[in-house]
Amino acid sequence: MVKVLIVGQTPPPYLGQPIMIQRLLESDMPGVELHHVGVRLSTEASEVGRFGWSKLLTLFTIIGRIWWARVFRGVKVLYYPPAGPVRVTMFRDFAILLPTRWLFSKTIFHFHASGLSELYDRLPGWQRWLFRRAYFRPDAAVRLSTFTPDDAHRLQARREYIIPYGIEDPTTTVARREPSPRQTSDEPLRILFVANLKESKGLLVVIEAVRLLQQRRVPFQLEVMGQWESPAFAEQVHARVAELGLESQVKFLGMLTGTEKFAAFARADVFCFPSFYESEALPVVLIEAMSYGLPIVATRWRGIPSMVVDGETGYLVEPRTIEPVADRLAALAGDAELRSTMSRQARARFLREFTLSRHIMRMRQVFLDMAGRTTATESAEELTQEVADEFAPVEALA
Repeated sequence: MVKVLIVGQTPPPYLGQPIMIQRLLESDMPGVELHHVGVRLSTEASEVGRFGWSKLLTLFTIIGRIWWARVFRGVKVLYYPPAGPVRVTMFRDFAILLPTRWLFSKTIFHFHASGLSELYDRLPGWQRWLFRRAYFRPDAAVRLSTFTPDDAHRLQARREYIIPYGIEDPTTTVARREPSPRQTSDEPLRILFVANLKESKGLLVVIEAVRLLQQRRVPFQLEVMGQWESPAFAEQVHARVAELGLESQVKFLGMLTGTEKFAAFARADVFCFPSFYESEALPVVLIEAMSYGLPIVATRWRGIPSMVVDGETGYLVEPRTIEPVADRLAALAGDAELRSTMSRQARARFLREFTLSRHIMRMRQVFLDMAGRTTATESAEELTQEVADEFAPVEALA
C-alpha cells in the first residue's frame, strides 16, 4: 500500500484547487492510502493570497500535523500544490516546505496554480536561495496542460506528468437543457460568467462586451456567479453596470453551490470567461460549462486553449480585448445551429477527456510510480504521452 500525504486546502472557499483536492481525497484508489493535512488559511475567496497573523499561527499547526503523519503514520510520499506567482503565497510555501519536505522520500508538486517559476527571476538573492530549497528538484511534477508555463522544467522536476482536471458529471444532479433556437429575435441570449470575482478573471471585460451587445441591439441576459474579491471591486462593478444602464440585464447571483449552482449552468446558452488571471491553469468552471454543453467564449491564456477548441466548442480571443468578445457573443446569439453544433461538441469533449474517473486513474498512477510500482503498460512516459496525444488537435491550433 502506497501512503501519500495530501497537504492542501479543501472547500471553503469554493475555488478550483480546493474543489479538486477534495475530489482527490474522496476518490477510490486501489493500492493507495491517502492521508490529509488541511491548509485552511483562507475561508473566503477575498482572503486568498493575503497576509494575516492568524494564518501565521495556523502554519505551526500544519507543520506539526505533517511531522505527525510522517513519523507516526509512516507516510513517505508528500503531495503539495505550490503557489502561483504571488509572493505572499510563496512565503506560505517556504514556511511549510522548508521544515518538512526533507522528511519524505518522495515529493510530488501539483501545479493547480501556474506560473510559479516566472516569479523566480524577479526575486532578490536571499529569496531565490529559499526558493531553490523549497521548490527545486521534486521527484514528480503534475501540470494541468502543455499550455501552462513550464514550471516543472524550470524547477528541475525529475519526472513530469500532464494530467488535466476531471469532474463528475453534474448533469446527473441538475439535468442539462438541450440547446434550442430562441423563439423570437427579441428573446435574450443567456450568458453565464462564474469565477472568483476579481478584475483579472475578466468580469469588467464581460460587462463592457455586453455594453456593445446592447449598442448593437442584441438582446441578452448576463448572470454573474461568485464571491467578490473585495468590497471595493464589487462597488466598482456595480457602479459601472448602473452607469451603462444595464441593471435589468445583469444579475449577480452571489456564491452558489450544489443544485443552485448547476441550475444556472442548465439555463444558460453561452459561457463567457475572458480571464487573464496570472495563476490561471485549467479552470474547473470551463469543464463544468462543457459538461452542460455550453459554447464558451474565453481567452488564449494559460491552459484554456487545451480546453476550448476555437471554432468547434467555442471561441478564443486575446486577453483584455473587449470587441472580439462581443463579436463572438453576437455571432452565437444570431446562429442557433452554430450554438447547437458547438454544444454537442463541447459535451462530447467533456465526456471524452475531462471526467473525474479519468483524472483519478491518472493521479493514481503518479502515486504508484513514486513507490516504484509502475506496470509495464502504465509508465509515466506513456501516461503523459496519452494526454499529449489527446490534446494534439488543440495544440496544433496554437
